[in-house]
Amino acid sequence: MKEYKIKPLLSGFFHMDWGNVCAPLLGGYVADLPIFFFLIEGNGEQIIVDTGFNPETTAGKFVFNPVPRKPDEEPLAVLKRNGVDPDSIKKVIITHLHHDHTGNMKLFKNAHFYVQEAELLETTWPVGTQAIGVAKEDWIDLVPRFRLLNGDFHFADGIDLILAPGHTAGHQAVMINTSKGKAILLGDAAYLLGGFAKRFPNRFADLIQKTVSVKHASIDFTAESAQKDIANVFGARFGGLFGPCILNPGQNVQSLNKLDLMADILLPSHDVAMLKWKVIPDDYDLFDEEVR
Repeated sequence: MKEYKIKPLLSGFFHMDWGNVCAPLLGGYVADLPIFFFLIEGNGEQIIVDTGFNPETTAGKFVFNPVPRKPDEEPLAVLKRNGVDPDSIKKVIITHLHHDHTGNMKLFKNAHFYVQEAELLETTWPVGTQAIGVAKEDWIDLVPRFRLLNGDFHFADGIDLILAPGHTAGHQAVMINTSKGKAILLGDAAYLLGGFAKRFPNRFADLIQKTVSVKHASIDFTAESAQKDIANVFGARFGGLFGPCILNPGQNVQSLNKLDLMADILLPSHDVAMLKWKVIPDDYDLFDEEVR
């Protein structure tokens, strides 16, 4: 089976209350949330997963408070620095059609976009709060170049798309074979690695503590009250799995459980840990030491 490397590509930050996107523990914590898209490389191929955000859309401007981009965070500069000519990209995988994953689809003028059919249908006419995260102007003109999928899909030798609904109706994850096992790009099934407390029970507090900036008031996870809360997390139905949910929380944690069982390497779209992981699996330092 072919092996690939994965590069997280930073497209900027949103300055926001993490309680809106990650639960439990982080409600009321306001900080910069990184927005990544991804480059898969190997065997002479370059494949893009998601495309970051466009700060000029309504959702980008008024809902998620983007931090002004630095020049080296501009998508074209990021692609060039990583040896990518957007005109040469033929395949772009879209985990879901929220604005922070679709913002630069129009840069890829010769690409087909791999999207779940349910995602297109439900996002074209979004229901309720789903509409907050949608910027159809990013992609509606590109629908003729969509390749619509129905469920799990064998994308290429060593790459599979896994239907993982919950965050959205047609959300999908990307499973990639690497030299150190299966890496799964989670999309927004979990924004942060802390969403997989189940995988790292003895390091859960450490993961959350590292995620929270030192600028934030310290959180004492050894306190009796905190320990009781953590015990409740692990003792709950689907204990130790949680993440952002807009559409169907129960379905989302079911998807997380499935992805957890399949993955050797977990890669969320918004975790600050990926700022240091320039090439995966080479730089990845969170291999599971627990018995699951």
